[in-house]
Amino acid sequence: MIAAAFALLLLQQTAPAVVWEAPAPEPAVETPAPTVRHTVPDWGLADPFGYERARCSPLVRGAKSMETCQTEVREQLALAMGDGLPDALRPAGMAGDCQMMQSAAGGSSYALQCGPQSRNLSSGPALREMDCRPRPVEGGFSSECRPVESTGGKGLSLKLWGDDD
Repeated sequence: MIAAAFALLLLQQTAPAVVWEAPAPEPAVETPAPTVRHTVPDWGLADPFGYERARCSPLVRGAKSMETCQTEVREQLALAMGDGLPDALRPAGMAGDCQMMQSAAGGSSYALQCGPQSRNLSSGPALREMDCRPRPVEGGFSSECRPVESTGGKGLSLKLWGDDD
């Protein structure tokens, strides 16, 4: 036991070696520039038009204007898809703002018009109100539809002396 105490006393008295040299500098590690990441999910890359509709829905965008929302979404899509972005979704000032328009002179000449596109309301076929009533036929029912002419023609009417008024 005395030998163990003596060994312990010797171990405590030996000082650790002191190194007076400066440590070698660590090799400099170059940190890569932070990459800008997009927030477009995989389904958005597969369907960019649907992604824009979903993100700019009035229920999702809140108080943001439609133009602001579309600009933000299209920038994210351009970052994510690069050259694969459809022309119609390119941010303002890119190829999506140009279209071929027939020149005023007519004929078969076309001019390239760039900038905000004007949209004209096309007059489609006039919708007519139809009155459809089922009628019994052999083996079931058939539907018979007739156009409703006017509100004054409803009900029983009697024409006298050929006047339509």
